[in-house]
Amino acid sequence: MHLTAMEIFTTACSYISQTVEDSEDIIGFAPAWLNVLLAECLETENTLRRMDGQAELEEAPRVSGETMNREIPYHDALTRIALPYGLASDVYRDADDNYRVKKFRDLYIAALEEAVRGEAETVVDVYA
Repeated sequence: MHLTAMEIFTTACSYISQTVEDSEDIIGFAPAWLNVLLAECLETENTLRRMDGQAELEEAPRVSGETMNREIPYHDALTRIALPYGLASDVYRDADDNYRVKKFRDLYIAALEEAVRGEAETVVDVYA
């Protein structure tokens, strides 16, 4: 089961010690921010899909305010870890908190790299 865009946003809010209810001033920006992140993550998602023998996505999914409860068809490593970090970075950018923008952007990038590295390090003994 995949996370929804709203669940990703809820996780991002928890990183900044807010609830969704406390974030009414930024929730309207969340779909646009998430659409950028989904596009940025597309190559990583397709790499994970190739490793799993799944069909690749031709384009990144898109969300809007009306579709925030739609599931995002990306791997858990992206929806549960990377994307919330990326959204938290965007929230701090909106608040002009450059230290936290960089911190969460770095966590986002590291999570993208780790998602692929973790999958790529799987070794299969072909001689057994």
